[in-house]
Amino acid sequence: MICREIINSLEQLAPARYAESFDNVGLLVGHKEKQVSKIMLALDASEDVIDQCVEQKVDLLITHHPIIFSPLKRLNWDDLNARRVMKLLENNIACYAIHTNFDIKVMAEEAARKLNLSNPQILQVTHVQKYKKLVVYVPTDSVDKVRAAMTHEGAGFIGNYSHCTFGAKGTGSFKPLEGTNPYIGKQDELTFTDEVRLETIVKEEDLNRTIQAMLRVHPYEEVAYDIYNLENEVQCEGIGRYGYLKNDMTLSDLVNIVKNQFGVSKVKVWGDVNRKVASVAISPGAGKSMIKDAKKAKVDVFITGDIDHHEALDCVEEGLMIIDAGHFGTEYFMVDIVKEYLKKFFASYTQEEGVYSGVEILVANEKEPFTIL
Repeated sequence: MICREIINSLEQLAPARYAESFDNVGLLVGHKEKQVSKIMLALDASEDVIDQCVEQKVDLLITHHPIIFSPLKRLNWDDLNARRVMKLLENNIACYAIHTNFDIKVMAEEAARKLNLSNPQILQVTHVQKYKKLVVYVPTDSVDKVRAAMTHEGAGFIGNYSHCTFGAKGTGSFKPLEGTNPYIGKQDELTFTDEVRLETIVKEEDLNRTIQAMLRVHPYEEVAYDIYNLENEVQCEGIGRYGYLKNDMTLSDLVNIVKNQFGVSKVKVWGDVNRKVASVAISPGAGKSMIKDAKKAKVDVFITGDIDHHEALDCVEEGLMIIDAGHFGTEYFMVDIVKEYLKKFFASYTQEEGVYSGVEILVANEKEPFTIL
């Protein structure tokens, strides 16, 4: 399979446009047209993981954290990150990062699901999706193909319903002038014809693509269409989630759930472990910058990683308990999600376990980068 095809599939899971402005996602090393028969999934493109890729003859390494985050100022063997990149290039291994776009589109909701939160809400909104109303006037014999073209590009979604459109019959009038080649009527003659006013709702980000698809199949030389701004409730995306537990429990009980659901053996806890808790916020990864959002949400507990001593002390004194399950611990489940997603993407698979459509999916041998003694 071509690397580009796999990248396009991952873009459906977590589009790069949702990545934070500071981030660096996508194909960071390698050629998108290369053939891929073996993939490795990892949280980090560490030198050890890259060595595993070389040993296993991997073609594509997919990581959560970008191998190139800050600019590389030199490419030589003395620089650790440059050495990692050079080793990938020398062994013709492509590297793709799916980071904050994955946090926003997939990881936050999945983390809330692991905790079985009721009606989870976005902890920090990063993207606000606006909608437009697109109206086009179509001759009756072309309505079906115009409607199909627009909905194929994502127009017509309302909640859990797709292909939502409305059509009203009417009479269109126009006079083709000199130099025209009208689909209906003749030059310099006023023409009246049956038309349908076809309207649908479309995300602002999909608008241009939807219009171009509509214009390609519309039979008229000059297409009459209108775009309206809508005041409908917007769709938001963002990092982290907060909500209520199904049942009140002690902080100690919640710690056990976190350990079980995220596969971690030890966590750091700030707060009274015997205190009852009902509401929780969670932000996988480094959540120091999300503390203010957790406080704003007025939750009892904030679950995340990489919390500093002073921030945790302040939180406890302000009534916010903390469970620090580690950066690695709260994000590693990304590997399982991407593996299952790719297995479905490689719809046909052989009888050999782990091989899908001729592409083998491996998981790197990774663990927490530190040990608590």
